[in-house]
Amino acid sequence: MNTPFTFHIGDMRSGRAEPRTISGEVSVDWHVELSRVQSEPPLFFEFRLEAVAGGIAVTGTIEARVLHRCYRCLIEWEEPVLREVRQLITTVADEEEEADYRLDGDVFDFESVVRDELLLDLPIAPRCGPDCEGLVDAAGSDLNTSLSEDERGENSPFSVLKDLLDTGD
Repeated sequence: MNTPFTFHIGDMRSGRAEPRTISGEVSVDWHVELSRVQSEPPLFFEFRLEAVAGGIAVTGTIEARVLHRCYRCLIEWEEPVLREVRQLITTVADEEEEADYRLDGDVFDFESVVRDELLLDLPIAPRCGPDCEGLVDAAGSDLNTSLSEDERGENSPFSVLKDLLDTGD
């Protein structure tokens, strides 16, 4: 199957091939929980391939724009992601050896490399900032913007307990 991630690299199996650079620009629909890779602008990857003992070394970068949704207040924001890649595509047919990526034949589909590297770098529970207060469940309002300090205390499920405090009168 021919995809924008597919490249003919079988000649590098011999170890005598010159290093080469491959690149691509692809619109994808990938996401993890509250983070989604945007299809526009397309994801861009550029890898340098070099024959090494036992395989092909892959080094390079992946660039994409990701839309996150804060898990506390549900605000969305977009940010660029730049991921450095260092992987090995094994060419040795040793069934006992565990390999993440293996070259079978002359063509390799880099989609799994790009997807794994990018998605595993995304946060599972993104936060819009370290000082995010979240939402109030009962009122449905955003604690970051809508309630004053006094109002926050009144909406607390523990606010009824303040009457039990001995004020020292």
